[in-house]
Amino acid sequence: MKPIKPVIMVAALTTLSGCSLLPASDPVQTWQLAPVPAVNDQATVMSDLRVLRPQTQDLLNGRHMLVVPEAEPVSVYAGARWSSAIPGLWRDQLVDALQRDSRFSRISSDEVRVAAQYELISRLDAFQTEYRDGEAQAVMRGYLQLVDSSSRAVLAERAFDLREPAAGGELSKVVPAFSALMARMSIEVRDWLLTVEAKH
Repeated sequence: MKPIKPVIMVAALTTLSGCSLLPASDPVQTWQLAPVPAVNDQATVMSDLRVLRPQTQDLLNGRHMLVVPEAEPVSVYAGARWSSAIPGLWRDQLVDALQRDSRFSRISSDEVRVAAQYELISRLDAFQTEYRDGEAQAVMRGYLQLVDSSSRAVLAERAFDLREPAAGGELSKVVPAFSALMARMSIEVRDWLLTVEAKH
């Protein structure tokens, strides 16, 4: 699907004699990520972790599916949205991956503020399709901090910068690349958390 360049969107509603003068809106496709594969039959290593919604810049706060053509400004795929706003989508995918891994227990998010020993704080700088040499890639960049909930001390921190080639530029091929990228991200985060826990 060909991306469109960013535009300023203004919503207006004009009515006359109870009838709307606005044309019918185009249908919007909603896309979601595939669940990350579960890890079973391994002993619990880390528990009591709360995953917070990542900090993001304005462009990443909504449900728009962002794309960056080569040497052009950030655009969006027309008529398409993620199933939820990007910060919540990213957090929920990671929470689900941790909850489906037997090495972790009592995993929660900032949606439900239960007591937790650790907090995973993050900044998400990119969650978008980028083009390099004419090829589409799913891209995810940001920063992670594991924090002690009581002392607020930073126990560990790391950056991440991941890319996954897409089979083509159409959304039907780009979204699976994001699912694969999120699976890789979840594996890296889980391995990192387990390494940090082993040191404390």
